[in-house]
Amino acid sequence: MDLPNQIAALGRLCGIAPEYLDNFGVKRHTPLATYQALLTAMEVPWEDPEKLSREIAQRRLRPWAGLVNELTLVFSDSGPNRIIISPWTPTANLPPMRVHGKIKDETGGESTWEVILPASPPLARRVVNDHILGPGFRSRAELPLPGGLQPGYYDLVLEVENAGRVERGETRLVVAPSRTYAPPCLAQGDKLWGLNLPLYALRSDRNWGMGDFADLREVIDWAGELGAAFVGVNPFHARLPGEKADPSPYSPSSRIFRDILYLDPEDIPEFKDCQAAQTLGASPETQALLGRLRAANLVDYAAVYRLKRQVLGLLYKKFRERHGAPENPRTARGREFARFVETGNLLLLRFGQFNALANFLGGNDWRVWPREYQHPENPAVDAFSRQHRDEIHGQLYFQWLVAGQLDAAQAQARKQGLPFSLYQDLALGAHAGGAETWAHPHLFAKGADMGAPPDAFNPGGQNWGLPPLIPERLRQEGYRLFIDTLRANLPPDGLLRLDHVMGLFRLFWIPQGQSAKAGAYVHYPAREMLGILALESHRQRTLIIGEDLGTVPPRVRRELARRGVLSYRVFYFERTADGHFKNPKDYPRNAVAAVTTHDLPTLAGYWQGEDIRLKTTLGLYPQPHLAEEETAARVRDRELLLEASGLGRRDCGDGGQGSAQAGKPGPPASSPSLAPPPPTPNIEFEDKGEAEASVDFCPEEVRFGVLEYLARSQAALLEVRLEEIFGVPWQQNLPGTTTQYPNWRRKFPLTLKEMRQNPAAPRLAAKLRKYRGGGG
Repeated sequence: MDLPNQIAALGRLCGIAPEYLDNFGVKRHTPLATYQALLTAMEVPWEDPEKLSREIAQRRLRPWAGLVNELTLVFSDSGPNRIIISPWTPTANLPPMRVHGKIKDETGGESTWEVILPASPPLARRVVNDHILGPGFRSRAELPLPGGLQPGYYDLVLEVENAGRVERGETRLVVAPSRTYAPPCLAQGDKLWGLNLPLYALRSDRNWGMGDFADLREVIDWAGELGAAFVGVNPFHARLPGEKADPSPYSPSSRIFRDILYLDPEDIPEFKDCQAAQTLGASPETQALLGRLRAANLVDYAAVYRLKRQVLGLLYKKFRERHGAPENPRTARGREFARFVETGNLLLLRFGQFNALANFLGGNDWRVWPREYQHPENPAVDAFSRQHRDEIHGQLYFQWLVAGQLDAAQAQARKQGLPFSLYQDLALGAHAGGAETWAHPHLFAKGADMGAPPDAFNPGGQNWGLPPLIPERLRQEGYRLFIDTLRANLPPDGLLRLDHVMGLFRLFWIPQGQSAKAGAYVHYPAREMLGILALESHRQRTLIIGEDLGTVPPRVRRELARRGVLSYRVFYFERTADGHFKNPKDYPRNAVAAVTTHDLPTLAGYWQGEDIRLKTTLGLYPQPHLAEEETAARVRDRELLLEASGLGRRDCGDGGQGSAQAGKPGPPASSPSLAPPPPTPNIEFEDKGEAEASVDFCPEEVRFGVLEYLARSQAALLEVRLEEIFGVPWQQNLPGTTTQYPNWRRKFPLTLKEMRQNPAAPRLAAKLRKYRGGGG
């Protein structure tokens, strides 16, 4: 085998796919340079021909290297549990074997059993030269496990006696349900609807410049009044510390911990006792700043961070004075915090260390820190922690506050009678220089980013700038980080949407510094990750939704459905072969129906062609003809939208109700015209601190007609974004842009109070109730 073929063979052994079928039906082959770059990112040696040959040989033998794999998954509801073992034997057939097993559960409880396996032909075998047992065979056999194993994680130790020799092996045993959790209301056939919104975009008369957990509680109350079943939100993952952090909730510092900017400072118990914080908050300067922050059309994250961080520092000082440090608490509240710190263990400590180091060093990217601080186990980090214990404890205190206010929001949902406590979103990855990668540096690839190949909405592909997890290293650690991430994000009795759920099967890796066209897919151990997902979802009684948009092989959707993961069906993409929108009856039951996502145009923006204008202006089309083709297609889509909304070809003007104007309903609606829409007003991205001009981009009857169309579908859940209720034309994120567009910063034109007073939402709710139930 020549060198290029050897490199490709090693790449395939490491999970790199040799080819893929893109969204246009074109087969793309993985070039040699991509294999080389991705192997380097995985830290797999390939440059030296001798090491390359040795690496290939070792990887081919790895499945036969021992008695059992390092991790074994069985399904608790699939009949008698059996695992595959590969004992060493001196002959080709399996002799009689005595197997002694010891199993330890998560509480430390142990049990043993013994079984005699009769002589039998192997399921498969391979000639080996074991470094201890010598030349012979590895032969596959089934080993029955003890009955009654409950779903959970176990440590399994096996000893196998055959031919006068004893072989020992250990495995992490995962016993999981075969399907993720399904709540009784959906199991009995109910169809429900709920709201979804970017929490940071909420305006209110009392928040500090961006939506917070107090606003979330009010939205939950509102949802209960409307008869909605859930409230969905953007990810609350912890952003990088400091003023200049990336505002994207999908590029967080850590997915295990949360963003302190969503805290309502005035709802923290210490605020009522802290004169310094109250004085700061009531000062004319702070009140003037709050007025500007509330009036702004864009979230000023830097100003919000400075103000809230200053107040939180004062509150922690008051807490420490009254309740003591976690190692020596003096009150019941102090002991509650101490328990939080103890339960958080090393994960929480590492997060606190990272944030404290970032503040101390004046930079929130560990890759540019002095070398002695770049690894959490370095002696310098330990010395820093001893010297700055109080600062670290303050970071842990902030996380404790966030957990408390988020719990209160979920309790509010239960009080309102919503079937689901909260609908949360889990980002695919974490920032390359953030707390998550610093705490687990060996798990993440270096020199590659995650992204997506070119498709119709993003002709140049997407590079998300996030480092991918190395599949084999994640598995070698028993999926510990994956489990911890799920546990931190699964809302009890709620819903969790997994962004880019195909990442459980494969991820598109792009060599750093290259375009998405140079990328390739890397496969992940989907069966085991889906099993762990099912186990953790049952423990929290959380319904799982998989965002399965983009380039999705049919087998992936089939497997997700088989495992009980709801598909995420976006109206724009659900088309028949001739381009029409699918009939509602053709939507699958096991799905969430939605008009759009945060990365796509709102319905008003789609109607107006706002996304096309923006992409043209910002040069996001790699070829000019693509903009022309999409413009022509959009004219036809406007007609199809009228068809879907039940308005047909009736000819009248562009009036509408419920537009986002001063919180008041618009004039009585008339049926919209199919004439080309008026040009979109120029949107100034600099925030001038004045009310944003509001235009009725898409008539209410079209928006509500499309939502009613989806409400009639077979999909179990319908997601209604606030932008669709009030005709907001601007999407929250424009893929392919950074500073060219105010991603993750746009606020709603109306305050939360004005939205609640506007009759648009009750009008829509009345339409949806004809087809779907809810809560409240």
